[in-house]
Amino acid sequence: MQVDSTTASGCSSWYYYVTMPMPASTFTIAVGSWTEMKPETCFSNTLATERAFSLSEADFRHVGICGHMEYPCRFQNASATTQKVIPYRVFVPECLQRACQETLLQLISPCLSAAHSVLGTHPFSRLDVLIVPANFPSLGMASPHIIFLSQSTLTGASQLCGTRLCHEIAHAWFGLAIGARDWTEEWLSEGFATHLEDVFWAEAQQLAPHEAQEQQELRACLRWRRLQDEVRDSSEELQVLRPNKEKTGHVSDSGSSVIKHGLNPEKVFMQVHYLKGYFLLRFLAKRLGDDIYFSFLKKFVHTFHGQLILSQDFLQMLLESIPEEKRVELSVENIFQDWLESSGIPQPLQTERQAPAGCELVRLVGAEVAKWIRVNRRPRKRKRGKEVFEKLLPDQLVLLLELLLEQKALSPQTLQSLEKTYHLPEQDAEVRHRWCELIVKHKYTRAYKEVEKFLQEDQAMGVYLYGELMVGEDARQQQLAHRCFQLTREQMDRATAEVVSEMLF
Repeated sequence: MQVDSTTASGCSSWYYYVTMPMPASTFTIAVGSWTEMKPETCFSNTLATERAFSLSEADFRHVGICGHMEYPCRFQNASATTQKVIPYRVFVPECLQRACQETLLQLISPCLSAAHSVLGTHPFSRLDVLIVPANFPSLGMASPHIIFLSQSTLTGASQLCGTRLCHEIAHAWFGLAIGARDWTEEWLSEGFATHLEDVFWAEAQQLAPHEAQEQQELRACLRWRRLQDEVRDSSEELQVLRPNKEKTGHVSDSGSSVIKHGLNPEKVFMQVHYLKGYFLLRFLAKRLGDDIYFSFLKKFVHTFHGQLILSQDFLQMLLESIPEEKRVELSVENIFQDWLESSGIPQPLQTERQAPAGCELVRLVGAEVAKWIRVNRRPRKRKRGKEVFEKLLPDQLVLLLELLLEQKALSPQTLQSLEKTYHLPEQDAEVRHRWCELIVKHKYTRAYKEVEKFLQEDQAMGVYLYGELMVGEDARQQQLAHRCFQLTREQMDRATAEVVSEMLF
């Protein structure tokens, strides 16, 4: 909620508050210079309009219906429950207005509507979306009534912006309206948001069921590869989603608790809680069927909004709500053991990925990789039998480049052809990140300018590129890394700067 006031001296003051109790960890404030972008069909940002979507005193009369302390709850307000798109505003630096107009402004309404169709009532009455600069340490962050999106999401096609927006919108339910009672259980926020971003995004695009499934299988393939990398490159103790086990949620007699691994800087850059949480929820949805699973999810949100929960709250209610024949081999204890309290890759997931569902989008990428391998092996002067390459989606390009990264050597001619065929410098940040990895691995010097640009303009994603530039002991690459760090370190997020510094010195 926003209240404006103007003093006698002409100075304006804005007071912000939310009508529901929120953990202090969700508080955020943005200070800077932004321009408000007006969508073609926009909501007025006057106080009168906002009050139209506010709740009356009568809406306090739901004691015993909701499980939270008393506040004006949207879940018990008839007009709020049917509101598919809440009022929103978009703020952007002047230099990014065109990029915002072409991507973000077209996506907010369909993404909000998609979220409502999946989960129901929006927990908050309004939303501001703020584009933040290159030194913001992640691609996005959600707080009550506001979403921060990195400027990196505005480049290339709309997919990266759309999926990240959907991820942050999902946090309104999982992370804000429903929070983890024990902070070690981050998967309750990030796992849900990662799983739901695919569901929201497919709904926002109005994909047919088979198209949505293809897109989601492709993204599952990419996340499977990422999880394997995380498990291989991190310590086992950091791979456990419920590290406190039976002591999860316990507090001392003094009322204090200890956040395990809370001060470990390595954990900040890990995605295990995103990925293993995502795969657990995907496993449950497939096991139960989408209709049963998402019907339950609406029920769960309606029951637990405004509360802090533990893993067992979700799992126990799920298993109690589903038909008995769907519970075969499913129990809270088994899920704890297989998914939440063990390091490495859960056994059910290993079994599933050994025989993954057929995906035409993935198969097509495999065929394209085979073409590029043939091109790379072909003698330079041979021009007969020129390969014809298919047009690929951004996620397909990410997979293609990851698979080509596994090749021992790619010639400069092959890399140049790749760059031209897919217009790689113009793609979204996810694609360009993999392209930069290829450039560094194969010392493709003519494209070093792309690596420099990425490290300066996409800082949230460029951290590990510094390590790759240093590990090869190539003097020119190391100089590039040091030069970029010197240019950006003063504006860089402190924790990120410390990690990069350790890589370089």
